[in-house]
This record gives sequence, C-alpha cells and structure tokens, in this order.
Amino acid sequence: MKTAPRQTRALRRRAADAVAQRRERRGGRPRRFAGLWRYLAVIGPGIIVANAGNDAGGVFTYSNTGAKYGYSLLWAFLPIAVALIITQEMVARLGAVTGKGLMDLIRERFGVRWTLFAAVVVLIANGGTTLAEFAGVAGGLGLLGVPLPVAVIGSAALIGVVVMRGNRRLVERIFLALGLTFVSYIITAFLAPHLQWSAIGHDLVVPNLGHPSSVPTGAYLVDLIALIGTSITPYMQLFLQSSIVDKGTHEADLKLVRFDVISGSLFAVTVAMFIVITTAATLFSPSVEYPHGLAGSGVASAQQAASALSPLVGVHAQQLFAVGLVGASLLAAAVLPLSTAFVICEAFGAERSVQSSFADAPLFFALFIGILAIGAGIMLIPGVPIAGVAIGTQTLDGILLPVLLVFIILLANDRRLLGRHCNGLAYNIIAVTLATVLTVLTTTLVVTTVFPGLLGG
Repeated sequence: MKTAPRQTRALRRRAADAVAQRRERRGGRPRRFAGLWRYLAVIGPGIIVANAGNDAGGVFTYSNTGAKYGYSLLWAFLPIAVALIITQEMVARLGAVTGKGLMDLIRERFGVRWTLFAAVVVLIANGGTTLAEFAGVAGGLGLLGVPLPVAVIGSAALIGVVVMRGNRRLVERIFLALGLTFVSYIITAFLAPHLQWSAIGHDLVVPNLGHPSSVPTGAYLVDLIALIGTSITPYMQLFLQSSIVDKGTHEADLKLVRFDVISGSLFAVTVAMFIVITTAATLFSPSVEYPHGLAGSGVASAQQAASALSPLVGVHAQQLFAVGLVGASLLAAAVLPLSTAFVICEAFGAERSVQSSFADAPLFFALFIGILAIGAGIMLIPGVPIAGVAIGTQTLDGILLPVLLVFIILLANDRRLLGRHCNGLAYNIIAVTLATVLTVLTTTLVVTTVFPGLLGG
C-alpha cells in the first residue's frame, strides 16, 4: 500500500494539532456539550451553498419549469438531489482533509495549463451567474417601481461598498436567514386551488422523458440543462470548499460536514420542488389571470413569476416576490465576483484580500470590479430580457459543470491527497453519470440546433 507523501502527512499532523488545540481552548465547557459546540463551529457552508441555487436564476428557472411543463419534470429532482449531495460532499471532503481550495488543488495536481483552463471555465460560468443576479435585482426592484438603470447602477454601487467594508460571517448569516423566505412557496403550494397530489406523487417517481408537442426539442433540452445547472452550479462547489477551508474545518469534523451538506442539499431541493409545484398549480393551467395558462410558453417576466404567490398573499404577491428576489440576488451578486476573484488569484498564487491595496492585489481587484461592471453593464442594454437572461445563464452553468466535475472526481480519487477518504465506487458511478448525462444533453442540444429536423425538434 502506498504511503502519503511527506507534505500530505505533515498537513494531517497540523490539522490534528489544530483540533487538539481547539479542544484545549474549550476545556471549560461541559463535556456533554462538546458535540454541540463542534456542530455549531462546523455548520453553515453546506446549507448556505446549497441554497445559493435558489437565487434569481434558480427562482426564474424553477418558476419557468412549473409554468411551462406542469408537474411532468418533478421526477428530475430525485436524481438531482442525489447528484447534488454527492458533488457537495466530494468538495467538502477535499476542503476538510487537505485544508486547501479547489483551484489550489487543481494547480498542484494538474499544473498551470490545466489551472488556466479551469480558471477560464470558472470565470465564464460565474460571470454568467453574476449577470443572472443583476437580472434578479432589476426584475425585483422593477416590481417595486424602481427604474432599471437606477436599480442596476445603485445595486452595483451598494455591492461594492458592502464587499469592501463587509464581514464574511455576517454575509453567511444573512444567506441563512434569506433561505427561510423561500418557505413561502411551500406554504403557497398547500393553498393553491388546483393542487393535484396524486399527479405530483406520480410525476415525482415516474420519469416522463417526453415533452409537449408545442415545445421544440432544442428548447426542451435547454430547459432540462438549466434545471440541472441551477441546482448544481460550478460556483457552489468553489464557494463551499473555500468556506470550509476558511472555517478551519478538519478531517475530524467530516461527519458534521456531511450532515451539513446533506441537510442543506435536501432543504434546497425541497424548496426548488415546491417552487415548481406552486407555479404548476397556479400558472400552468388556465386561470382568471392567464385564461390560456402558460403551458408550453413558460415564464417571460418577473410579474408572471410573482403571480404564483397570489394564493398566499393576494395582491401583495409582487411585493413578497420582489423582496425575496432582490435580497437573494444582491447577496449572491456580492459573493460571486468576490469568490471568483479569490479562487482565480488562489489558483495562481496572487495576492487576494479586500484589505489589500489595489497596487498590492491588482489581479484580485481587477477581476472583482470587472465581473461586477460587466454583469451590471449588460443589464443596462435596452431590450435585454430579464427572465431570459436569468434562465439562459443557468443553461450555461449546466453546460460548463461537467468540466469542473471531472477535476473534482479526479481529485477525490487521489489517495495521495485523501488517503482512506478517497472516493468509493458508488460515489464515482453517480458523479460520472452526472457528468455524462450533462455532456450528452449538451451534445444533443448542439446537434438539434445545427440540424433542427434531425430529432423532430
């Protein structure tokens, strides 16, 4: 059996020493509360990151899925939940055992060229997701009567101030609190007048691989990729691992880390399912507000997405939707450029801190300001469709996810890094299947786009 390199063994010894020191500092606390203190110290990143998928892009994508397809795509959430848990657990394990971020590990394991390739993928994916957040801000504030230029420019300026003067732990707590606002969809589902629990149960466990004749094959594939892409985004993996490293989580805390990841993933998927259920019950079928329903066409505006909450708050549906959408979008728009700049600088060993001056960390600040400016700037272009941008960027995330997933799988199978904590067979089967499915869907999408009549699309 191969032994771990000296550097890796030293890393593990330092991690064990740090755990022992923490236990000594907790010496005055009763032993019966030791597990609780450890839980509170470790918990957070898994719940926060999994629910980051329920941001502007997520809400628009899930709303569009329910309004366009009814309950027929609910079956996708069961494999998505399993894939999300496996993916999140792999990156969490990498962070806890090695004490390093994902891009840092990619550089050490695969070299500078592959790191540059991964950095470009991350930059494109996260830049697109940042654009979706500004679409959410514009859509949410638009429902409250704020003009688009004021909403976008004002939010970009606010984000700059928050990031430069902000506190990462405070941002995490706000993320956790905002996750509770999406519980309104669960409540609304039980109040919706046309809810069909038998149909929901059937479509949840029986896959329906067909699609309405009114929806072209290419459009259906785009929606399916977007559904996966918004649930398991590249950004989530990078943010999760860096958060775990920043918290000082170690190998001894793996059980708590797994609980954090699993509970967060299940909560996020449950909320996503209820967004689909709620919009399917209120927007898919004909109603007073939409006499022909939105079946086959989907959500085209923030107003349509907001109307799904009418059974809960009536005429105040737009205001409730707007507050939740703006809050989630602003926070994600703040964290995304910052975390992107951080991980890319991490990959190449560049200075990365908001406390540094621009002269000391030029790459870090150029990336942060550039991503923020491009995301806000594109939304200022006249005629840019808010819902279309939010959903389209999630499709981009789904297309790029397999690239990052390949790196994660290879790292999670490296015994020199993880020792006895490397991947088992079941993990590899699920992770490889996810990457393969997304690759096949993307390839099929390209083929149906180039040859529209080939698959009847």
